[in-house]
Amino acid sequence: MAIEKRIQLEDDAISAEIPTSEDITAMEDGGAQVTLTDQTEIDEADAMGLLDEEPMMDTEHDANLADVMEDAEVQAVAQELLEGFDRDKQSREEYDEIAEDGINLLGLQYDDSAGSFPGSSGVTHPVLAQAVVKFQAKAYKELFPTEGPVRTVIMGTQTQEKLDQSNRVRQFLNWQTQTQMPEYGPELDKMLFHVALYGTSFKKTYFNPALQRPVTEFIKAQDFYVDYYASDLETAERFTHTYSMSQNEIRKYQIAGMFRDTEVLDSPMDGESNAEETANEAVGVTRPSMQKDRVEMLEMHVNLDLPGFEDENGIALPYIVHMTDDNTILAIRRNWDQEDQAKKKKHFFTHFTMIPGLGFYGYGYLHLIGGLTKTATSSMRQLIDAGTFANLPGGFKAHGLRVLAPDEPIAPGEFREVNAPAGDLGKSLQILPFKEPSSTLFNLMDYASKLASQFADSTDNVVENATNYGPVGTTMALLEQSSKLFSAVHKRLHAAQTKDLRILTRLDYEYLPDLYPYEVAGGAQQVFKKDFNLKSIDVIPVSDPNMPTEAHRIAKINAIMSIAQQNPAAYNMEQIGMELFSAMGISEPQRYLKQQQQPFSADPIS
Repeated sequence: MAIEKRIQLEDDAISAEIPTSEDITAMEDGGAQVTLTDQTEIDEADAMGLLDEEPMMDTEHDANLADVMEDAEVQAVAQELLEGFDRDKQSREEYDEIAEDGINLLGLQYDDSAGSFPGSSGVTHPVLAQAVVKFQAKAYKELFPTEGPVRTVIMGTQTQEKLDQSNRVRQFLNWQTQTQMPEYGPELDKMLFHVALYGTSFKKTYFNPALQRPVTEFIKAQDFYVDYYASDLETAERFTHTYSMSQNEIRKYQIAGMFRDTEVLDSPMDGESNAEETANEAVGVTRPSMQKDRVEMLEMHVNLDLPGFEDENGIALPYIVHMTDDNTILAIRRNWDQEDQAKKKKHFFTHFTMIPGLGFYGYGYLHLIGGLTKTATSSMRQLIDAGTFANLPGGFKAHGLRVLAPDEPIAPGEFREVNAPAGDLGKSLQILPFKEPSSTLFNLMDYASKLASQFADSTDNVVENATNYGPVGTTMALLEQSSKLFSAVHKRLHAAQTKDLRILTRLDYEYLPDLYPYEVAGGAQQVFKKDFNLKSIDVIPVSDPNMPTEAHRIAKINAIMSIAQQNPAAYNMEQIGMELFSAMGISEPQRYLKQQQQPFSADPIS
């Protein structure tokens, strides 16, 4: 009597006929030969799972695992992830209130309702906005110079092959960040504003299949949720990027096979957060009251023990899950290299911080000088209100005194008729004793604003207040002492941009063809895919973490020049001059050099 068993391998069903007990059939189990001689042995093999065990589904490494999983399993994973996201969201509920406070303190709009009486001042002291804008300008200039943000260093012994590879990678990445990726500079600029204000912001660099190139975008900290226990992105068990997509975009991804082909409902209109509403009011825009054809998306980078794809050691593996806020999973993909036996998580996000805080999020000028900004703002409003009362005083008038058009203010030089009883008019009016604006209050405002500005422009004050540079050592000491805060912040930004550029280099290694030609001004260039395998070279920003400002670089070159002038024959004065021109940002400095006449040979008569 024949016994039929069906064994499912991958996505195909393969039928196999089990022989009778009289036949001898060898079955392979991990290289061992099992011989079934009678029904008893068949039953034993069946009990051990040798006949009807379903092996783990074997799919393409980059496949959407949600397409091959059971709907019940997908739903269970979605529920688990949504619960984790809700916990992350609840753990930082007050962060949105801090964000709203920061927008208000920038003073981007006049607050008519700030005072306690109609017509009171609603002005905001600009010390916080000044600090943020100055920081953004200095940092953007250093991290994204005109010639490009990338330079390369050779690891190990320098060879001609490594030098050529280094030059190709440097030239391509500078062309890529300036030409192929036009959003790189603007997104970096917007991100630096948020880093200065809130102390934390993120950049996401990924390959866009629609554009067929890497893309980078800035992400607000309000749209990025991290596991409460995480200390950095590298070791975080879960972090989530929230954003909005149109139904049309989702359909494109479904047709391209990036998302699971399932019904996606429009997200309900939950309303804006207070911070979003305040930011929109500052620029004069309003979120549409009817949100149609929009879906709120959650992109979760999380460690999962995925059903059907469990690790043999019971370790949760890194995955990227795209899902909607109504618990619909669209994609689950592995987030490690196929050749990586350790299965390390691949990174697409970079965390930029101004000053490390007590937890995951950093501190910005909002935390450092927010209190001083409130003090300066309160003092300024009181001074303005005091001046208003002193210039347009109010008071009491006698009951029998009638003034023509009493609700209209009296214009300068105007005399208005009154109906007064017999007697002196001055006896019928009593002006309240309003004081002139207080000098003490003005000094308090000035002290608070100067104390706050020291966080932003102390280096500028050294340069602006100096009649001349004086001794080089004194100038360098002043600059060093005045720029300690920005120097440390600049080093953190330099380290974060290094991570971002390495992510971009990894994407180029994964998606570029073996040979990639591209056009630049003045000719054609080419780069090889193998060039981006960072073993012989490394990619770092062109900014110098030890020289955070142009003033530092100029002072440094001046110091070198003053030493070289004591013995010009021992130094290359032309090279020192060229570096000084470069530090000053002068293009084509060769035109300032005196052209030397080349010697020539001729006969005596000539």
